Amino acid sequence: MKKAVAILLTIAILCVTGGWSNPQRNEAEGGFSLIDYLETHKVESYEEFEAIISSVNPDQVEMIDPELVSDFSITIDYDNQIVSVLTIEESRSITSGVTDTASKSYYNNLGLKIFTISLTATFHYTTGSSSTASASGSFTPASMSTWTSTPTISMGNFTTTVAYARISGTATSGSSSLSYSLTMTCDDTGHLNSY
Repeated sequence: MKKAVAILLTIAILCVTGGWSNPQRNEAEGGFSLIDYLETHKVESYEEFEAIISSVNPDQVEMIDPELVSDFSITIDYDNQIVSVLTIEESRSITSGVTDTASKSYYNNLGLKIFTISLTATFHYTTGSSSTASASGSFTPASMSTWTSTPTISMGNFTTTVAYARISGTATSGSSSLSYSLTMTCDDTGHLNSY
């Protein structure tokens, strides 16, 4: 019982002192802006980005195991006031090929996740050629998000030495729409790239 009271008091203190941010309150007060924050602070890791999101909205964190994230990047779409975060899981070697998974999550300017797209592809390669053996992907709206979409999965070759897999589409929510895409490539040396 004492522990529950202590937790409730801690939460109350954090809320009163501003330790936790309420996105609706911040918007009304001209407070937190994810884009402004990212422009003024260098975020060097996926864990750091998730810590920012959890401080704004603790209920919405869906952290990927940081041990699996081999790379990540942040892109700001100023026209739509959207931030996208690309995470790439470490590739796993298979006989004469590689399988890789990449995800891109989209956040509004308040730091609320609106949806995530994911792409998994298996590539085969030898010196002088590369091909996509399989590709699958998904569009997943965040909890309580009204964004919907039916993505298109495509695969093929840009050149004989560079194969690709791609998920793309347009997400809609009411009268708003947002185009998205995530492309994964593999060259004839097995080097993977996602963007």
